[in-house]
Amino acid sequence: MRNRTLSDLDRVVALGGGHGLGRVLSALSYLGTRLTGIVTTTDNGGSTGRIRKDEGGIAWGDMRNCINQLITEPSVASAMFEYRFSGTGELAGHNLGNLMLKALDNLSVRPLEAINLIRGLLRVNAHLIPMSEQAVDLMAIDDEGNEIYGEVNVDNLPRMPRQLNSIQTSPPHEKPLKPLSKLI
Repeated sequence: MRNRTLSDLDRVVALGGGHGLGRVLSALSYLGTRLTGIVTTTDNGGSTGRIRKDEGGIAWGDMRNCINQLITEPSVASAMFEYRFSGTGELAGHNLGNLMLKALDNLSVRPLEAINLIRGLLRVNAHLIPMSEQAVDLMAIDDEGNEIYGEVNVDNLPRMPRQLNSIQTSPPHEKPLKPLSKLI
């Protein structure tokens, strides 16, 4: 049996969120359309948390970060997508990419379709799939049986939780997302 490399594989799928998944996808971006990232949608901190609190919907920040990491052709569109507002006003700290994705969501574009529109605009070859098209939050149960809600609160636990779940926080869309096995 010969040694195989990632280049020999038909498909490579990476799951995760935060900055780690974006870096992994960036390192594997040479795989092009054979690469798929399944991205968490539970963040409730930073710009994403503010948008979710005000507007509802899925968390776009980890997806936006993964898209940013996969941009190989810098352009005005990619600079806009990566732009973060400074200052002290209501837009301070917001990333324009998060707002663009949320705007598409508000225009009744399904999250997976919104991601594909942005991928096309920014010439991102790898496929990206949200872990859920509905708003979900993390819920952990600690050693004492207490329920802790929200990714930020779960991240701040002093010890690993006894149990970790995702809970739906919005009504489901009319059509469910195809099973992941059909998308990858």
